[in-house]
Amino acid sequence: MNFPRSICCLLLLQLGLSASAAAPFWPTNQTLPNILIILADDLGWGDLSCYGQKKFSTPNLDRLATEGMRFTQAYAGAPGGAASRGALFTGKHTGHARIRGNYGPDGHSVALRAEDATFLPLLKRAGYATGVIGKWGLGGDGSSGTPAEQRVDQWLGLLDLRHATNQFPAVVARFDPKQAIFTNNPSYYQPIYENQNGAQARHTQDLFAYGASNYFRIYRPADWNRFRPFFLHLAFTLPNAGEETGTNSPARYLGMASRFAAEKWPEPERRKAAAIAHLDASVGQLLRQLDEMRMAEHTAIFFTSDNAAQKDGLCDPVFFQSNGPFRGAKGDLTEGGLRVPLLVRWPGRIKSGTTNDQPVASWDLFATVIELAGHTNTPPTDGISLVPTLLGRPTKTERDFLYWETHEPKFRQAIRAGDWKGIRAGTNAPLELFRLARDPNETRDVATDYPAIVKILEKLLNTARTESSVWGTDKPANSGTPRR
Repeated sequence: MNFPRSICCLLLLQLGLSASAAAPFWPTNQTLPNILIILADDLGWGDLSCYGQKKFSTPNLDRLATEGMRFTQAYAGAPGGAASRGALFTGKHTGHARIRGNYGPDGHSVALRAEDATFLPLLKRAGYATGVIGKWGLGGDGSSGTPAEQRVDQWLGLLDLRHATNQFPAVVARFDPKQAIFTNNPSYYQPIYENQNGAQARHTQDLFAYGASNYFRIYRPADWNRFRPFFLHLAFTLPNAGEETGTNSPARYLGMASRFAAEKWPEPERRKAAAIAHLDASVGQLLRQLDEMRMAEHTAIFFTSDNAAQKDGLCDPVFFQSNGPFRGAKGDLTEGGLRVPLLVRWPGRIKSGTTNDQPVASWDLFATVIELAGHTNTPPTDGISLVPTLLGRPTKTERDFLYWETHEPKFRQAIRAGDWKGIRAGTNAPLELFRLARDPNETRDVATDYPAIVKILEKLLNTARTESSVWGTDKPANSGTPRR
C-alpha cells in the first residue's frame, strides 16, 4: 500500500504515533478481542470462490473461510444498501428500523435519530476505540445520523450513498475529534488532491484500505493505552459500480486488467471481476498486516455484504452466478436478493474450516458484537448473538422468524420461519409460499397446498412491523432516485 505523502494527512491518523507503529507488536495482556467488520457493496453470495464461484478466484477472502466459519444461510438486513446498513448498526430489522430504504418518499435520504442507538456508544463504554471507514449511508452532513454523532474516535469516508457512486472522489469526509482543525470544520470534507479536476489517481478502495492499515497501527492494543481493544467498521464501495465505464476501468484495479484480458467476457463483466479482485487484494493486505503485527489471534473478523449483486443493464448477475443458484437480485425479496456471504474468523477461538447452515441476518451482528465486547446484558434487538455458534456452544436463544420489508419501488414484505418463506407484494396482496428445503430457488408457490402455513405467516407479517411516519405502506419510495 504505497501512497504519496500528500494524502497521508487525510487518511487516518497523524497523531504522533507513527514511529512506535513500525515495531512488531502482540497484545499479551489484551482481555477482549479487537472487532473488525468488513462490509462489501453489492457483493453476491456466489461472487466468492469459497461459495462456488468458478470463473475467477478470491484467495484472500477464501482464507477467512479456511481459517474460520462460513455461513451458507446468511441474509442481508434489506435488499438495498442504506436499510441493510441500518439493520447492522441498530440490530433492528426493517419492520422496526428508522431506515427502511435508501431514500424516502421525498427523494432524500433518511438519517438515524438520536434515539436510534447503534452499538458504537456501547463499545466505547466497554473500553473500545471505535472507528468507521468507508461508505456510511445512515445520515448526511449536519444530520443526527453521522458517525460523529455516534461519538466514534475516527471516521473517514463518504456520508451519502450518492457520493459512493464515484470511485475517484475529489473530496472525502474526515472526522477526528482530537484534532482541532477538523473539530472546527462542521462539514468535515477534505480534498483528495490527486483526484482534483476529474483526475482518477486514487481509488476509494485504496484510500479506505490505507486508512484501515493506519488505524490498526495507531489503535492497536498496547501498554501505553492499557491494551484497549479496537473496533473498526470498514465499508468498501466495491464491487458496486465496479462495472461502470470510464470511472472504473480495469487498469485502475491494482494491475488486475491483465488477469482478465484474455477472457472472452463482456467488458462490463471483466470490470466487475476486476473490482472483486481489487476487493480481495485489499483484504489480503490487511490480513497480512494483522499477521505481521501478531494481532490475528486477538482479532475477530466479520466479512459480509450489504445486499446481493445488482442487475442494472450493464452486468447480469447470471453471468458469474453472482447470487448463487438463487432467484433474483438486489432489490428483490427472493433468496437471490437477500442471501449474502458471511465469513467469520477468530484464530484459536473459531474452529477452522467450519461451515454453518444456521439462518442468520445482519441484524444479529449487533448482539454478537456487544457480547464479544463483554456486555452481559444485551439491549433488546431483533437479533440474537452468534457468539455461541461461533465458539461451538449451544445457541441460547431460538428465533421465531426473520422479517424484511422494502419500500422501493413499493411496499413489499418477506418472512422466513423455519424452512417456510413467504413473500407478499403489499398488505392486500396474496402470499406466495415457498418451502426452502425442497425449493431453495423459490420456483414453486405452494400457498394453495398449505393454507394453515399461509395463515400463520400472514399473521406474523401483520404483527412483525411497527408503523412509521416515513415508511407508510401506502408511501412508495422515490422511484426516480437510483438505488445504491
